[in-house]
Amino acid sequence: MQTVEFNATIENGMIPIPSQYRDSVSDNVRVIILSDTNADKPKKKKIHSIGIDMTGYKFDREEANARR
Repeated sequence: MQTVEFNATIENGMIPIPSQYRDSVSDNVRVIILSDTNADKPKKKKIHSIGIDMTGYKFDREEANARR
C-alpha cells in the first residue's frame, strides 16, 4: 500500500487529487479524513482581569450573609 498526503478543499462533495498524484494512485483507495474544525470556529475572547473602583465602598460581611 502506498501512502500519499496532501491538503485539499472539498468542492461539491468531491476531494480533488492533485495532478502530481493522479498517475501514482490506483482506482481503489482507502480515504481517511482529518478535518481542521478549529479553523472554522472563531476563538473565544477571555477576560483576564476586571478593574472596579471600590473606594468608598463599605463591605459588611454579616449583611452579605444574612438570609432574607
